[in-house]
Amino acid sequence: MKVVLHDRTNGLGQEVRETAYRKLTRLARHFGKVADAEVEFSEERKRSGLATTVCRINLHLDGHRAPVLYARERGADPQSALDLALDKIDRQVVAFKEKVTHRKQSVSPVRVPRTGHRPGPRPSEPERLRFKLRPMSEEEAISELQADSQPVVVYLDEDSGEIQIMVRRADGSLAVIQPVIP
Repeated sequence: MKVVLHDRTNGLGQEVRETAYRKLTRLARHFGKVADAEVEFSEERKRSGLATTVCRINLHLDGHRAPVLYARERGADPQSALDLALDKIDRQVVAFKEKVTHRKQSVSPVRVPRTGHRPGPRPSEPERLRFKLRPMSEEEAISELQADSQPVVVYLDEDSGEIQIMVRRADGSLAVIQPVIP
């Protein structure tokens, strides 16, 4: 990973430079698609005469549609501005990494993938799955059921807000189960 440091202040300490390089290379180990980083330190002067240090970080990622992640933070000294900007850029890298890895999952963790092997003997306790139901229309549930080749879809009805269970029968027809609590 390439790190470029621009100093537009009256002198940046070697410790701040080493900290910036060390922490930005750690981001590359955290997420392997980090290509290079630009760090710029500058000073802002207020009318009152107080000077604050501004740290800007541009993080370029490998990939066809990878965005340039950007963080800009102010601090009383260069080290505090750098720490704030690194925290912000780290959150952006983690969010982008989760977005990329979740898109590549072929199957939802709730749904059971279709495989050729038969499951072993059933344990005495059934497996319990917990997931958040999302509201959808009956047409959306049908399209999801057909797209995933799954036997069942559980969803919240958009209109009524009640739990609905859509099932594919053995003959290929669909049925909607509406649970009723007495």
